[in-house]
Amino acid sequence: MSALFWTLAGVAFLLLVLYFLFCALLVYKFLHKEPDNSERFLDKLEMGGNHDHAETIRRERKWYPAQPKEDVWMESFDGLRLHGNLLEQPEGKNARGTLLLAHGFRGSGYVDFSCALRPYYELGFNLLVIDQRAHLQSEGEYITMGVRERRDVRDWALWLLQKYGEDHPVILDGISMGAASVLMAAGLDLPKNVVGIIADCGFTSPREIFHSVMTSSIKLPTFLLWGADICCRIMAGFSIDGASTVAAIRDNRLPLLLLHGRADDFVPCWMTEKCAAAAVNCEKSVVLVEDAGHGLSFLVDRERVYAALVEFLDKACPKS
Repeated sequence: MSALFWTLAGVAFLLLVLYFLFCALLVYKFLHKEPDNSERFLDKLEMGGNHDHAETIRRERKWYPAQPKEDVWMESFDGLRLHGNLLEQPEGKNARGTLLLAHGFRGSGYVDFSCALRPYYELGFNLLVIDQRAHLQSEGEYITMGVRERRDVRDWALWLLQKYGEDHPVILDGISMGAASVLMAAGLDLPKNVVGIIADCGFTSPREIFHSVMTSSIKLPTFLLWGADICCRIMAGFSIDGASTVAAIRDNRLPLLLLHGRADDFVPCWMTEKCAAAAVNCEKSVVLVEDAGHGLSFLVDRERVYAALVEFLDKACPKS
């Protein structure tokens, strides 16, 4: 063969190596576990001019850390030690049920749910605020965008079943990636204690959220998704096509409350609308809030969102 052929073959091989190295770097940068950086969400709000919301979150998030919580632990299906905080109703007061709260991507429960934790507790619910894998005190090297987290959510529900019994109702509640985790969990064999799902600004699948972020935020070519998927399989043990919220809720029969801000520039609102359209076998409520950015629906239209939450919880867990 000619020298030109081998030259071109060498160049092609070098480009392929560089392509996969770049994809591996992206996977490591965006999915590898980092130290607690919960304040990043607040900093982003302030940089975007939403100072009122950032200040409200900073003020409201002080309530939860001051409460007498219990550190609880569970072993995941793949051998990781996962952490959560359990805040039970005061001694002598029967809880209506437990809210299992799953935070978002590189978030934490006490920030992501900061403005809802006290209202939830005052409605009579225990709060199980979990650290998703590869976040905070939970083990795991890589975030898997709901693919493995959905099984963690299911196992936390089983943990609650063992602790309280099947007559104690559990609501799965997630925001952003946590919303995707609880929606994907609907496609699994959930225990009987789970009676409803709340999902705020969840995405449809890892592939679609990666595609959306690459085109709208970080401005990278989407042909990188092919290599990123291979690197996710090798480095993090999951495929970006490994789970879908839309597929999971097609057969879901649990009551469903979907929330989303129409001004969300991170997880586009059409993803929740796509999920809502797929939820044909369950009772569902959809609340879309004008002018609300990512994860801010409760802050932008608190009265409407709170009313929807109370109505949903009263149906799923009637007051005794």
